[in-house]
Amino acid sequence: MATLQRPPLRGHGRVTGLVSGILAASLLLVSCDGEPDASPQTGGLLIVSGELGAVELVVRDSHDPTGRVVELPDPATSWVSAGRANVLMTTLIDGRTFVSDPLDDDVDPGWRPVEAVGVDDRPVEGPLYFGAWDPAGGAFVLLGSDFGEGSGLRIVVVDPALEGASEAAFPDTTAAAAAPTWVDDDRVAVVVASAGGPSTLLVDTATGDAAPGPTDVTLVATSADALMTAVWRGDGPVEVLATEAWLTGDPATIRLDPPDGASRPGGFALDATGSRLAIVWLDASDAPLAVAVHERARDWSQTTRIGLDGAAVALVAWLR
Repeated sequence: MATLQRPPLRGHGRVTGLVSGILAASLLLVSCDGEPDASPQTGGLLIVSGELGAVELVVRDSHDPTGRVVELPDPATSWVSAGRANVLMTTLIDGRTFVSDPLDDDVDPGWRPVEAVGVDDRPVEGPLYFGAWDPAGGAFVLLGSDFGEGSGLRIVVVDPALEGASEAAFPDTTAAAAAPTWVDDDRVAVVVASAGGPSTLLVDTATGDAAPGPTDVTLVATSADALMTAVWRGDGPVEVLATEAWLTGDPATIRLDPPDGASRPGGFALDATGSRLAIVWLDASDAPLAVAVHERARDWSQTTRIGLDGAAVALVAWLR
């Protein structure tokens, strides 16, 4: 049972070693070797890469399709997500949250810390990790947990313009070290541990209510409009299907198998409308092997492959 600790802002319409390990896993998504790929299939791709605690952000857009470095609020950035007007949200290894000015041309954006106010007009307790903007792109959800067994989970939705937050707490839940994702205007899917293996919890951010979601889920991501879903079940291919179909248990007809030399996906991201999917494939030692971009317009065939060489930590996201 959730405890809603503040009337919702949205109407309808860690131990250092543990945290470092969690964030290394979350960042192990993509890093490029050789020359950047300038193809339009990667336009809007965000890549954060480097060493844990010392990363940089490269943006590929119409202004510089080969990629340009954009200043981050801190080299210890561990997650990034893009909202409306290409305002970026980042979380840091220490659990702090920052938002940027709108991304524009070759000018580095300004950044400001978000110190959201929750219950009794007090700052929401940190640290908070991962993060995903809602479909409207004006608020984002964060996870509060140390990701230990039975250590509890908090779902925190932040409106950065108002610096206010709503919070739902699930004290006995074991959260997985994976980003939450929106499945409609109000609900988020969070990967959690259960007796039968990893599954999801669907949390209504407007009410604080929660219900069991799809099971057999290790990684899941939705498009910014929440209409398409990519899911990996802990073995085999990455599946792509409509979010409604995933929620109702319909089988996926799109299955993207690991390429030669790959063992499993380290992560993936759908673009704003679910038309492109970037998958990071890991080798048998869990080292990044390559990132592949697949396009719906080409029957989800791979249209871009970026080889990885000696990548340490990285993540990938898309502009809207």
